[in-house]
Amino acid sequence: MAPKVSIVMPVQNGEKYIGVAIESILAQKYDNHELVIVDDGSIDRTAELVESFRHKLSLKYVRHEVTRGIAPSMNDGVRNAAGQFISFLDHDDAWFPEFLETQVGYLQEHTDVGMVHSDFQTIDTEGHVIEPSVAACRGRRRPSGCVFPELFMDSFIVGNSVLIRRECFERLGLFDESLRWGDYHMWLRIARNYQVDYVPKVLTQYRQHPTQSTRSPGGRPDEDPVALLAIRKILELYPEIRQELGPRMIQRRIASFYFDLGYNWYTKGEFSNARVCLRRALRLWPWRPGFLALYTSTMLGPAKATAMRKAWRRIRGIGKPDKAQEATEVRGITA
Repeated sequence: MAPKVSIVMPVQNGEKYIGVAIESILAQKYDNHELVIVDDGSIDRTAELVESFRHKLSLKYVRHEVTRGIAPSMNDGVRNAAGQFISFLDHDDAWFPEFLETQVGYLQEHTDVGMVHSDFQTIDTEGHVIEPSVAACRGRRRPSGCVFPELFMDSFIVGNSVLIRRECFERLGLFDESLRWGDYHMWLRIARNYQVDYVPKVLTQYRQHPTQSTRSPGGRPDEDPVALLAIRKILELYPEIRQELGPRMIQRRIASFYFDLGYNWYTKGEFSNARVCLRRALRLWPWRPGFLALYTSTMLGPAKATAMRKAWRRIRGIGKPDKAQEATEVRGITA
C-alpha cells in the first residue's frame, strides 16, 4: 500500500544535522509515511548517513550530481512522492513526535482545508531553545480559513510545519524554480485557492545557524528582496488582487520587504547598506515611525547605534534575540 504521507527533505552537505532530522521522523507517533530525500550535490558524508537509515523506514533517495537549488530539489521530492499528503522537513530542522499525528488528523477531519500549519520554536546550533513558542514570544495570532489577504501582507507560515493535500500540487503545479526560495509563492497560491488552517501547538523546531541560506541578506542592498519577487509573480498571476487589496496596501507590503532587508543589514552593523534599503521603504511608506527611527539610528556613532539597536530589539519583540529575527525576516517569513 502507498504511504499516507510523503516527507520531502532537500539537503546539501547536511552531515551535521540530518541525523537529528531523520531521528525526529522515526520518533513520530504516526508511522504511515515515507521519506523522500533529495540530495542536491552534497560532497560530504550526507549519502553515507542517509544509507545508514535505510533499514529503519521507507526511504527514497534522489541525487543531483550538480547543485540545482532549493526549489528544483523540492519539486523532485514532490514528483517522487507517493503519499496523499505531503510535508517538508529541512535537513537541519526537526519535528516533535506529535507532528504528523496532529496534522494528518486535522486534514482528515477538515476535508475543506488544503493545507495546515502550526506554531514552532526556534533553536540554536546546539539545539538549545531560543523561542519556545514563536507565536507566544512574538505576540502573533494566526488566522485560519480564507487567509490569502493576511498571508499576502505577512508571511507567517514556516515550511517545516505544513501538511498539504497532494491535490494542491496536482491542481496548481509545483514550486516556481525561477525563485531562489519558492515556498512563500507556493503558500500564497494554495491560500488563493484553498482554505489554510493553523493549529496553535508547537509541533516543530526551526534551527538558526550561520551556514543556512536564509541567514544572509545576499547580493547588493539595492537588489529586490527575494520575497518581493514572489509577490510580483502573484500579482501577475492574480491581477484582480490589486483591486481587492488596493494600491496603498500593496505599496505598504512592498515597503515592509525593504524595511525587513534594511533591518537585517542593520543587525549586522552594515549601516550604509541598511540606509539604502530603508530609503526605498520610506519612499513607499513615508513617515512610518518605525522606518524613520531605524533610519535615524543608522546615522549615529557606533556606541549610540548599539544602544538604539538594543532598544529596537525590545520594541520589535521583548527580549527577542537578533538571530531569531534575522533568519526569518530575510525571506519574508515573519512568523
